[in-house]
Amino acid sequence: MKLMFEQKKPGRTRQSIEPVEIEIEGLPSTVGALIEATVRTCVDAFNHRAHQAPDRDNMDSDSIHSVIGSDRIADLVETGRVSFGIVYNGKTEDPDNAVKNAFQCYEDGIFRIFLNGNLLGELNEEIKVKDGETLTVVRLTMLAGRLW
Repeated sequence: MKLMFEQKKPGRTRQSIEPVEIEIEGLPSTVGALIEATVRTCVDAFNHRAHQAPDRDNMDSDSIHSVIGSDRIADLVETGRVSFGIVYNGKTEDPDNAVKNAFQCYEDGIFRIFLNGNLLGELNEEIKVKDGETLTVVRLTMLAGRLW
C-alpha cells in the first residue's frame, strides 16, 4: 500500500512540508499496525542506506565513492549539513526495537499522527486506510525554561 508521508523539508531559508510517497506492507487496521508498518519501512530504508554507504575507513580505496558536484553541495548547504553518505557508526537498527520504541513514544505523547488531517487516537483504535492517503507525523517539542 502506498501512502503520502508528509515530512518537513530541511533547510534554513525556506522550510516547507512536502509529501513523500512510501510503500508499507499490508493493510493496517489499527493505529498500532499503521505505526508498526511505517516504522518497519523507515528502518528497512535506513538499513539499506547503511549497507550502500561507502566505508569511512577505506574511502580512498572504495570504488563506489564518487565526487559530489557543486549543485549537490549547494543543495546540502541549504539543509545545513554537507555529508558524503557515510554511516559513521557503521551499525544498522533492529526493527523490533524501533517498533517498541515508537509505541512507547506514541503512548507517552512524544508525537501525534494525523491521517488526512484527522488526529488518530489510541493504539488499538480501528482505522480504515486507503491507497494514496496522507499521513502526517508531528513530533511534539517539550519546552523547558525557568522563571528568573
